[in-house]
Amino acid sequence: MPSVLRVTGLKKEFTVRRGFKVFTLKALRGVDLELNEKEIVSVVGESGCGKTTLLRVLARLYEPTAGKIELFGKELPRKLNRKEELKFRKLVQMVFQDPFASLNPTKKISYILERPLKIHRIGNEEQILKNVLEDVELTPPESFLEKFPHELSGGQRQRVVFARAIVTKPKIILADEPTSMLDVSIKSGVLNLMLKLKAEHDISFLHVTHDLAAAKYISDRIVVMYAGLIVEEGDAKQIVSKPLHPYTMLLREAAPDPGRSSSASLTDVGEPPSLVNPPRGCPFEPRCTYAQPRCKEPVEMRIVDGRKVRCVLY
Repeated sequence: MPSVLRVTGLKKEFTVRRGFKVFTLKALRGVDLELNEKEIVSVVGESGCGKTTLLRVLARLYEPTAGKIELFGKELPRKLNRKEELKFRKLVQMVFQDPFASLNPTKKISYILERPLKIHRIGNEEQILKNVLEDVELTPPESFLEKFPHELSGGQRQRVVFARAIVTKPKIILADEPTSMLDVSIKSGVLNLMLKLKAEHDISFLHVTHDLAAAKYISDRIVVMYAGLIVEEGDAKQIVSKPLHPYTMLLREAAPDPGRSSSASLTDVGEPPSLVNPPRGCPFEPRCTYAQPRCKEPVEMRIVDGRKVRCVLY
């Protein structure tokens, strides 16, 4: 499948102050990633691993410190001019984690959906608004257009956020944990909506989540991040059913599973490393059950059974 987004050597650093001292926090430490046409790739990992920072850099909300971002085979400049930014925003949309904060509470849904159309000068607004609301299964659309966000449930609000994202007919949606703030009973509906939008609108999704079950359900591939690095990447079902990297194993063991009778075989000790002064070798080495002396040296990605894994065990 043709690639719609390719990232090479992506780095993002932040300056942080602690008292009178200034430190550099290395949030992304050389990320290589590819998103293909009509594909859903989920990025999983615990809090602080760099998932959301990655999305925000790709959405151009943060400027990358180093690395290359290619969109449809063309490298994006470090800074976009007004014309380039408008074109980029039309093709790449972002769905944020919190549907309550994503919508202006003082504006009606019609205004919220019309605004991208006015910015990008797309006509026939009334019919487009009805169509996108039907696409996200908010029917009849007329009954939602004149409502305010506070009149909708959390699931309905997130569907409005998706409607706003697809109104410009993007090719890529960056979804930052779109179901994490929703009730369990309506999460599956939003996940199914993503699958529907992928199929009907040919949209590729880069989906950030900490939920391995959700990632397995909707993804073609899963990327596992830890301490600003990708440690494993491959087919979604294979990664969940037979993880290779010890960190991925730990994520699977930590996930709730009513069908698993035995207790977790891996013991989690310690915390993720400081990204102000990250370790030279494998960042998971201090917590790893299988740690070896050579883990303290830099570890490159290796191809194992069609998957990529950053581990000396392979």
